[in-house]
Amino acid sequence: MTAAVIILAAICLFLLVTLLLQTHVLNNIRESLKRINTTESRENLHTVVGTPAEKSVVNEINDLLDAYKDERVMYKRKRHDLDQMMTNISHDLRTPLTSAIAYIDLMKRGNISQDDQEQTLEVISEKLDRLYMLTDSFFEFSKIISNDAPPELETINLIAVLEDSIVGFFDNFSNSDRQIVFNHEGNSCMILSNKIMLLRVFDNIIGNAYKHGKGALTINLDTENKRLVFRNEIADDENLTDTAHVFDEFYTTDVSRTKGSTGLGLAIAKQFILILGGKISAEAKDYIFTITIDLQNQ
Repeated sequence: MTAAVIILAAICLFLLVTLLLQTHVLNNIRESLKRINTTESRENLHTVVGTPAEKSVVNEINDLLDAYKDERVMYKRKRHDLDQMMTNISHDLRTPLTSAIAYIDLMKRGNISQDDQEQTLEVISEKLDRLYMLTDSFFEFSKIISNDAPPELETINLIAVLEDSIVGFFDNFSNSDRQIVFNHEGNSCMILSNKIMLLRVFDNIIGNAYKHGKGALTINLDTENKRLVFRNEIADDENLTDTAHVFDEFYTTDVSRTKGSTGLGLAIAKQFILILGGKISAEAKDYIFTITIDLQNQ
C-alpha cells in the first residue's frame, strides 16, 4: 500500500513538473509573440526546455513568423511604391492640365494677337493629347495588373510583328537622322503567342529607345532560340545606372518628366512578356542600353 502511494505521488509530482514546464514554455511563447507583434521585431521564438512536440510547434510558429515578416516588408515596400505612384500620377496629370488652362486663360483675356491664336490652340491641343495619353496609359496598366484571364494565343511570325512595329517608328527615327537596324536570318520565326500584346511590347521598347536614346537602334533576333536583343546608345542627359528599376511602374530617368514619359512603357512591356511566359531583362554598360527578351517557351 505504501509503495503504491509513493508511486502515485511520484507520478503526480512528475505531471505537476511537466505542467509547470509546459506553462512556462507557453508563457514564454505568449510574451515573445506579444513583443514581436508590438515592436515589429524580426526575432524568432527560442526554447531551451520543452518536449520534442513543443519544440516542433515552436519551429512551425517560427516558419509562420518568417512568412509574416516577409509579408510585412513587402507591404511596406508596396505602400511606399503606392505613395510614390500617386505622387507621380498627380504630377504627370497636373503638368499638362495646368499648362493647357494657362493658355486658355491667356486667350480668354485677349493677351495674344490673332496671329498667335492658332499656334496657341495647337499647344493646348498638344497638352490635352498628352493628358489623354497619360490617363489612357494609367487605365491600361490598371487593367493589366488586375486581369487574371490568360491571353488568346495564335501562331504568328515574330519577324513580321517586329517589322510592323519598326515601320510605325520609321519616320520618327528618320526625321531625327537616326535609323533602326533589324538583324535576323530568314523570313519567318513562328511562335505561339499574342500578336497584339507583342506589338505593344515592341512599340514600347522602340518608343523608349527613341525618347531616351541616341544614334541607331539595333535589334538582333536569334531565330533558333527565340531571343531578341534591343541595343541603343544612351543619350547624354540620361542616367541609367540603376537598371534594376527600369521595369518598375512610373520609373523614369527623366527626373523633370519633361520628355513625355509616363514611366509605364517598359513596365507594360515586362508585364506582357511575363503573361506570355517569356523573360525580359535590361543592362546598361559603357553608355549602351540593352533589353533582352527570351521567348524560348513560345
